[in-house]
Order: sequence, then structure tokens, then C-alpha cells
Amino acid sequence: MSRLTDREREVVEMLSRGMRPSQIADALCVSHSTVKTHIVNVCAKTGAQGTLELAVTAARAGGPSDH
Repeated sequence: MSRLTDREREVVEMLSRGMRPSQIADALCVSHSTVKTHIVNVCAKTGAQGTLELAVTAARAGGPSDH
């Protein structure tokens, strides 16, 4: 996950803590659409099939910045 931007890593970390995209949007003071765009970009970069897979992968790895 080293190819991710800082913001993408932040979104993945929040997903791995069980936050939903709408909660992430509120926490980051961005739109829900922006969070969805980050998730789509992360999936494209990592090959993940969705938010659940991203969250599980990040949690198992000890966080998104460990790769």
C-alpha cells in the first residue's frame, strides 16, 4: 500500500477501524463523493474488490502504512 497518497492511507485506516464512508467524510470534512473516489482509487491501486476487503487487508497488515 506504499503507492497510496497520505489521504488514501488515512481513508483505509479509518475503514479498518470500522468507520463507514459517511463517517469518514464527516471526520475529514469532505464530501461523501470524495471519500468514495478515494476508495475507488485505492481499490484500483491494490486490486481490492471493495471496502470490506480493504479494511480486512489493512487490519491484518497492522495498518495501511506497513506495506
